[in-house]
This record gives sequence, C-alpha cells and structure tokens, in this order.
Amino acid sequence: MIIPIVGGAYKSRSVNINAQRCQNLYPVIDDKANVTALVNTPGLKLFASLGTGEIRGMCTQGDILYVISGSTGYSIDANGIKTTFTGSLSTSTGPVWMATNGTQIMIVDGSGGYMMTAGTITGISDTDFPVPSSLTYQDGYFIVSKKDSGQWFISGSYDGTTWDALDYATAEAYPDNLQAVVSCQREIWLLGKESYEVWYDSGNADFPWTRVNGAVSKVGCIAPHSVGSYEGSIAWLDDKRQVRMSNQYQAAKISTEQIDYQIAQYGTVSDAIGYGYSQEGHIFYVLTFPTESKTWCYDATTKHWHTRASGNHDGRHPATCHVLFNSKNLIGHTNGNVYEYDLGVYSDAGVTVRRIRSAQAIHKERRSVFHSSLELRMEAGTGLIVDDPDIDSGLTPQAMLRWSDDSGHTWSNEHWENIGTIGSYKQRVRWTRLGYSRDRVYEVTISDPIKVVITQATLNAEQGVS
Repeated sequence: MIIPIVGGAYKSRSVNINAQRCQNLYPVIDDKANVTALVNTPGLKLFASLGTGEIRGMCTQGDILYVISGSTGYSIDANGIKTTFTGSLSTSTGPVWMATNGTQIMIVDGSGGYMMTAGTITGISDTDFPVPSSLTYQDGYFIVSKKDSGQWFISGSYDGTTWDALDYATAEAYPDNLQAVVSCQREIWLLGKESYEVWYDSGNADFPWTRVNGAVSKVGCIAPHSVGSYEGSIAWLDDKRQVRMSNQYQAAKISTEQIDYQIAQYGTVSDAIGYGYSQEGHIFYVLTFPTESKTWCYDATTKHWHTRASGNHDGRHPATCHVLFNSKNLIGHTNGNVYEYDLGVYSDAGVTVRRIRSAQAIHKERRSVFHSSLELRMEAGTGLIVDDPDIDSGLTPQAMLRWSDDSGHTWSNEHWENIGTIGSYKQRVRWTRLGYSRDRVYEVTISDPIKVVITQATLNAEQGVS
C-alpha cells in the first residue's frame, strides 16, 4: 500500500495530532494541483557579516541594502561590502520598521523615529512627530501609527523629517488601538488589537486618504511584527491566535485547526515575527515565535504548511526579517549576519538542518497489521563530494526511520538505511521486519547536508484477524 508520507504538516483531522510533522520539507504540486513530492527548504549562504547584534530590519533603495544590526546601521552593496553609519538607535534589541521614499530611509523602533541619510543615523527632531508604533510608506508619504492610540500620521511629501500635528486620521470603525499600518496594493491596512480597516488615497486636500466603504472587520492583530506581505496580500497572527491572509478586503483564515491548537499552547505570541517571500514558483509566509523557539511556514501556492527549524535540537529558524535584493532572497540572522536563501545549500551556514516527515496513522478497523517492509521512494545518490577525508557528513548519507504505535507519545528505536553515495542513483531505501500494530505512525529523518526529494513510501503489510 502507498502510505501518505507526501504532504504538509497537521493537514488532516486525525487524532494523531502529536505525530504529524513536516519539518524543513515542503510539498510541490503538478499542473493539476496534485502533490507529487517533498523537497528540501533552502539553506543559508553568507552574504554579509556584520556581527554587532541581531539583524532587526532591512530595506532596499536602488542597488543598496540598508540594515540595522543591534543599534548600528549599515549599507551593503551588491557584492556584500558593508559601510558602517555614524550615529545609532537608542535601542539595540527587538525588530524595527524600515521604509524608503526613494531618497530617504526611515526607521521606527517603537520608541522613536530615525533617518538614515548620507552615512549617518539621526533622530527625527520635529516636535510634531508622535511616539510611533509602526511605519510604512505610500504615495510620497511616510506613515506611522501613534503608540497606544487609533491615530496614524503622515510626513511631509517626500520628507520624513517634517511632520504636522494636524496631518493625521483615526481608525474609527471600532474603538481600537493600532498595532500596525501596512501598505498593500496602494491601500493602507490599519490593523488594530481587535479590528482592522482599509483606506485608499482619494487625493483629498485636507488628508489624502479615505476609508474604503465596508472594508472593516472585527479581526485584530496580536503581534505587530507578525505582519508579512508579498504579491498583493498580507498575512498576520490575529487576536484569536489564528493566522489570516488578506483576500480582497477579507481576512481569510489559513491556519488549520491543528495549527491553531499548537499556537494556543504557546505562552508568548505577541513577539511573533513574520515575512513573505517567493522562490521557485512558491509564495511563502514565514511566522516565527522567538520566545517559544518555533517557526511555521505557509505555502500560499500549495496551501500546505510546514515547520522550519535549525540545529540538532530543532530550535526556531534563525531568520529575523527578509528582503529581496539584487534578485536574492536575503534574511537577517539572530547572529548579526545577512544570509541568502539558497535551495542548493543544505545547512544553515554549517549548522545542521534536520528534515523530518511523519505521516498520518496507518490502521485497519483497529485490527492488527503486520508490517513486512517499508520502502522510501526518493532521489538517491545525492551524497556530497568532500575533499577533506576527515569530513563524513554527507558523503554516505542515511535516512533514519522510527515509528510510534501510540499516537506519537512514544517512539521505537532508530533504524538507519543508506541513501546512496554520490552517483548511486539506483540505491533502494528500504526497511524490513517492522513488527505489527493497530495504529502506527512512521517518521523519517534526514540530517545529512544533501538534496532531499521524497516522492512516495510503499508499505508491504498484511491485516490480522484480531
């Protein structure tokens, strides 16, 4: 029989909620939307080394990348060469908001606003500038939300240093404090703690934006930096700990019941960070919970979820933010460096990436099922060529199989099989004499730094009489 090993994380409503995992792998589909394989998520390739603190935000302007690491600002060219800015932020931790109007870079860190120009970071000194809680840009104006209020302010036209205390509007559909202002499809989404509303640039003389009639909803945002946008949509973690994505003016729920359950168990979610990006025809929304050390990823192309993790202990993915620069998907790292997402790199800059798939449970009317063999259909012979004879990882890669007969609460011993050294394309990955059970979940783990493509798993089994 073919067992359902190819698919996303926590997709079905099976009671085996603890057993379904799809980590550092994601499904790909054919032209009829059928899932055909699981492939490896991208690894990390160093682009620029900064190292003065975690990367808090990034922004591009022309052919230059601007980065905040700790309290320090940098500009980086297309070759990864950095220039350090003079001046600094008054804070050194936590994500920041960054935006550009084409000539100026503006930064908001939750307590103040700054401009990055001419190699210097300076604080915004205009006394009419409010205490900002978020930042975006649209149609020549920097736009900030005022902390602990429903008000949002606009800068002078193409000038982030000038502000007028009367150039503001209020999100008034519901009495709500704003969490984030987001520009999407030349409209402003105002995300509050318990609601959202959408405004458009109507060109009014007194204040350029007007609320879109009917574009309001009692769906809030619990984590301001969870907002991620890409290709005309935004996604965020709502006030009920569910993940939403914009669809026209609606906020469609994209998290499954099982994922909602997982997030509901977390102690802290207000510090969640999110971003969107596209690679190899897939559009991803990545959502990380720093305190909980968990990272979830939604593939808007296939509608499947997977998790991302780094290291032998499966901690959160280390990305803190993302930007598309010079056709490269770059991420800021907790270690203060900037890396490129590269599907041809199979570790996180040398840190182990464990790729894990546990499928839905195998059972037959609660009768005993005798498992003779399991064969994993995958691309074999992808072992690495390494000049250093002392390095074994990846030279003779292996897959590890284990199983659970009690819904993922306890697991069997580890059973290892060779995937095939480089060029061994006919290598079979097969386990035998697997015992029996009434309800079994199989889990496969690959931690060698190799290309992984899994297409199928075939189980040879017989049903017992009781």
